[in-house]
Amino acid sequence: MLCCRLTTEASTKDKLMKNFVVIKEYDPCPRNKDGSIRWFLYRWDDGKSGVRRLVRCRHCGSFFLIQAYHLNKFSKYAAYQFEDWYPIENEKEADRVNDTYTGLQWELQHKPAVQCADDKILD
Repeated sequence: MLCCRLTTEASTKDKLMKNFVVIKEYDPCPRNKDGSIRWFLYRWDDGKSGVRRLVRCRHCGSFFLIQAYHLNKFSKYAAYQFEDWYPIENEKEADRVNDTYTGLQWELQHKPAVQCADDKILD
């Protein structure tokens, strides 16, 4: 059984995602109260694929904040869609993170529990 520890037989992102439900997908450009754009979430790409989503484990109820992105066109990995999975306490905390941290700020301060490249789970 797949649980919040993510120590499973799941060999692909698709198999991993079958154990999670998407709770929320965040706008890639968080806004201020007046509607103006606070920042663009991405720091890795052209802004067209950077996104955050909140997922919950169907088995144990644990939450993960996923940052999905492409690296810029000058990277040798530019063709890959990456995802970094960060454990997060709950939806309220995920909302706070989304309103407070750019993708780079969050990435520099936290280590992902799981990383994926396209459909492959990275070691």
